[in-house]
Amino acid sequence: MMDQKQKGFTLIELMVVVVILGVLVAIAFPSFVETLDRRKLKGAGDKLFADLLFAKTEAIKRNTPVRITFKGNGATWCYGIAENVACDCTAADCVIDGVSKVVNQDDYSAAVSVDGTASFAADDANAFTSFTPLRGAANAGNLQFSIASGAELRVVVSSFGRVRLCSDTGAFGHAGC
Repeated sequence: MMDQKQKGFTLIELMVVVVILGVLVAIAFPSFVETLDRRKLKGAGDKLFADLLFAKTEAIKRNTPVRITFKGNGATWCYGIAENVACDCTAADCVIDGVSKVVNQDDYSAAVSVDGTASFAADDANAFTSFTPLRGAANAGNLQFSIASGAELRVVVSSFGRVRLCSDTGAFGHAGC
């Protein structure tokens, strides 16, 4: 009778492979989390940038001011858009054409925080910017998002209504503020 060779892996070989995979995952995981946090930071900045442009175009289109109200700082923040009135983004009364226009930290997790308070005008402890129908002019200010690693992204509005993204840390290739 012929000797038959067994095909497959031994238990020791399988355990060595599992240990090596575990070490590789442990090394890669922090980098993966950092990458996710950076993507959330970029998403928050891009969303606010787009919403500010939306508010500006709506003000011109409707021939009435459109206001974005910011509330909170740190890991608890939100903002909402409404036509010509202050709105409370925590009460979801920020509406345009029957559609709720609220963004909050839940959309980006606690990884993305707002540093300090927005430098826009303030009333009742809420910062806001309002775009006028006349060429989309606004009250100037900025809002800065950041993550734990120190990366930050700032959204800046000029009094002429120009909206731009910048970063003192050079995040995502944006120029310094």
